[in-house]
Amino acid sequence: MVSPRAASHSSAGLYRRVKMNIALKTKLHLRFPVLVLLLGSFSLCAQDIHFTQFYNAPLTMNPALTGISKGDIRLSSLYRSQWNAANSPYKTFNVSAEKKFYNITHDSWWLSGGLDIFYDRAGDANQATTHIVLTGSYTKMLDRNNFISLGLSAGIGQRQFEFGNLTFDNQWNGDIFDPDRPVNENFNDPNLLYPDFGIGFNYRAQKARSRSKFDLGAGAFHFNRPNQSYQENDKSQLPVRLGMYAMPVFQISGTGDVVGAITTQMQDKYFEALASVGYRYHLSTKKSKEVAVQLGVGFRFNAIGDAVTPAAEFHYRDWMVGLSWDMNVSGFSTATNRNGGPEIAVRYIIHKVYPLKAYKACPLI
Repeated sequence: MVSPRAASHSSAGLYRRVKMNIALKTKLHLRFPVLVLLLGSFSLCAQDIHFTQFYNAPLTMNPALTGISKGDIRLSSLYRSQWNAANSPYKTFNVSAEKKFYNITHDSWWLSGGLDIFYDRAGDANQATTHIVLTGSYTKMLDRNNFISLGLSAGIGQRQFEFGNLTFDNQWNGDIFDPDRPVNENFNDPNLLYPDFGIGFNYRAQKARSRSKFDLGAGAFHFNRPNQSYQENDKSQLPVRLGMYAMPVFQISGTGDVVGAITTQMQDKYFEALASVGYRYHLSTKKSKEVAVQLGVGFRFNAIGDAVTPAAEFHYRDWMVGLSWDMNVSGFSTATNRNGGPEIAVRYIIHKVYPLKAYKACPLI
């Protein structure tokens, strides 16, 4: 999961292809006429961050996924480099930490808290977005195999860009582009701070003494509609992003699992969907010596097909390292040479040791 970012283009035709292939955008109130687009200038757009390995960035999908893991503490990080073959690639980094808070007098429910941070930079204007978000969830165990969770998130976002890297229509003197001409543009402050809030719901079903499990949920972000305009007398509210997902794991043998994931994201009139499937082979299932490898493939949809995404994961005990690569199949592949870009995910789960009299095994698998 999907922060605001900038897209760049060198022609109106390329801009149209970029617009078709980037989901979940909202326009910033910056004025760049068609003439400047033809000269290779840049328009700034807003888009929530999105990851191919969305299932490895749970807090960007739903605050209710806080603490939904087999351990007591989950540490996650994900780095994405998108469209390196184009002129202005995106760079996105996400890191999160979550912890369960058990109360031994209430063994059928618990609270969890988390911290999610992401940084995103894109475009020739180096538009950067930083989000620092606190998340919390309440999880109720219906029985040993069924759980429901409610989650909330609250945080601060910051957006900024480098004004000096942009070009404007006023720098066209009628015959040539003159970079020394005044731009006659006034941005009150190319640095924004805004509050941001989210809410979500998750349902977990699992099979006791098995690796089979199923997460189904939905999250809503930016429901306070923060203003994204860089101009003091203007207003451009970030639309609410609604996301839904399903993430099943089916154990089909003592050493093999089928792993799936699907998500849809809707923001204003924009839509994105990703689906993936993989096979996880367990080389060892011995306690504290677990080793598994996973290979899979996914596909990103929007108005048209966007990218094929082969992926692999390596699991060792409580560590996981994932790698995926976007291969563009849309019209934008002309600019990217079919290389959308790589993602690298790392996760580590910590199991707390409880005193014998207060021992509580995590019921999640």
